[in-house]
Amino acid sequence: MGVHYTPAKLARFVAERLLRYVEPPASRSLRVLDPACGDGALLRAILEELRSVSGSEVEVHGIEADEAACARARKSLESYPNAEVHIRCGDFLDLCACEGEQRQLWEAEQLDSASFRELDVVIANPPYVRTQVLGAATAQGLAARFGLRGRVDLYQAFWVAATESLRLGGVIGIITSNRFLSTIAGSSIRRFLSKQFKVEEVIDLGDTKLFEAAVLPAVFVGRRVQVDGARPARAGANFMKVYSCPDSVGRGSEEASASASLYDLLKNGKPGRYRVAEGCFEVTRGTVDVVKSAGRVWALNSPEESEWLDSVRAAASGVFADLAMVRVGVKTTADSVFIRSDWDVLPHEARPEKELLRPLLGHEDARRWLGVTGETPTAIVLYPHAVIDGRRVPVDLDLYPRALAYLESHRERLEAREYVMQAGRRWYEIWVPQNPSAWSEPKIVFPDISPEPRFYMDFRGRIVDGDSYWITVLPNVSTDMLYLLLGLANSRLVARYHDLAFNNRLYSDRRRYITQYVSKYPLPPLSRKPVTQLKTLVREFVTSSKAESDCNGIKAFEEEVNRLVDEAFGVASRGEL
Repeated sequence: MGVHYTPAKLARFVAERLLRYVEPPASRSLRVLDPACGDGALLRAILEELRSVSGSEVEVHGIEADEAACARARKSLESYPNAEVHIRCGDFLDLCACEGEQRQLWEAEQLDSASFRELDVVIANPPYVRTQVLGAATAQGLAARFGLRGRVDLYQAFWVAATESLRLGGVIGIITSNRFLSTIAGSSIRRFLSKQFKVEEVIDLGDTKLFEAAVLPAVFVGRRVQVDGARPARAGANFMKVYSCPDSVGRGSEEASASASLYDLLKNGKPGRYRVAEGCFEVTRGTVDVVKSAGRVWALNSPEESEWLDSVRAAASGVFADLAMVRVGVKTTADSVFIRSDWDVLPHEARPEKELLRPLLGHEDARRWLGVTGETPTAIVLYPHAVIDGRRVPVDLDLYPRALAYLESHRERLEAREYVMQAGRRWYEIWVPQNPSAWSEPKIVFPDISPEPRFYMDFRGRIVDGDSYWITVLPNVSTDMLYLLLGLANSRLVARYHDLAFNNRLYSDRRRYITQYVSKYPLPPLSRKPVTQLKTLVREFVTSSKAESDCNGIKAFEEEVNRLVDEAFGVASRGEL
């Protein structure tokens, strides 16, 4: 169900930040809702904070689908003075399904009150469940009901429904995946937030691992505003982000006291690099224009970082997508059937014909510039597709009796892929086979997740796995341009651009390298002399044998690449690769 309850310290931190922006009503109790309250951690934190700052009365409402969690929430909240507690067992999204209004949230006797929707505060840590897990029908229903587009995550529906329950001027504080900041899938929710709220604060908690969810969390705090009326001019929203960094002794880090923790850094909020009990972290502060950037990523950068990004963009003549296409590799959705390294141990009669067994490049083969060493990668894919008259088609298995025998032995599993069958595909097809005719072209390959850029050339026509991506030039663009793109993609400048423009760091200092980011890498003016020099330098390096083993030569080569890229843009990279 995507459930990860909020740790008490994180709950208290979010409650404290949220209440900074709350103005209690003068004529009634403050009304607070948690639409996925779990065991009541966030509501307890709100009550604790209110008790420490005022004695005002508060009315809290919690909705929770898990009956056991509801019981724990009621018990833990019953002892708070000046608090009227209502915990209801139910599915918040189902309760909100009455034509966009929240009437089902309240008991029948409350519906006569004209102010039943007058919620002042929403605090939440909704479940994170992606479209693939929800199922297509459920995801489509949520998208239609809550006005969402693209890939739908359950937390997005909670966000919209919770907003509908909030009065104008009310404040929301929500803990969610930070992916809404920087992905295409998050663009619809970014537009929604920029219209519905005066964004008070965004806190990207990055790879701090403050709780156990697999996502990297962020905290959003906003005040609901009138969508269609006149709206006051807004300055950029404040942000803070905290990410781990290498041990920075001797590089301007500030040693915190032995008892200091991540929460001390969050409360203090002072920019800089710090060593605390949990490790070394960098705190960045600044503002982000969420209205101007609604359709783009919300890049949380300091003024110095924003100035550097602007200078790179001003110097650029275009982006990678102007010269090349960036595509993901094949996706079988049954890797243990299609992808193996031990085909040769199978009995001859059940060992697929060699014509259908193709070397497969995956993330483990990625090494900057040249990729895998040796003639072939470890993994081999059974690739049951061909190109006939310019069209990709599944092969006729009657022509490959051994492949047929092998696949028949796994038929039950392959036919269980209902989405393949519903799409009118044959039971033995790969779900995303890509374009076989393009594999033979020279291409750049790179893994989807890596701590550093690992772009490399493939000249051998090998297939790319779904954990990697590949780049080929567009029609009428010289393949020579691949050497330029390769040099840029592996450069220090573009690595820094990636971090600042796309805000997509993961745990352990890893990054996502996917189409929506790489296709937007900047190109310097192609007529500049350093661009020609860079292209020649990279071509000579990757086509020579010295790239295989000469460590000193590789280091000198990469320093020259970085120098030429900086010169091509007229901007210093100011970073470390």
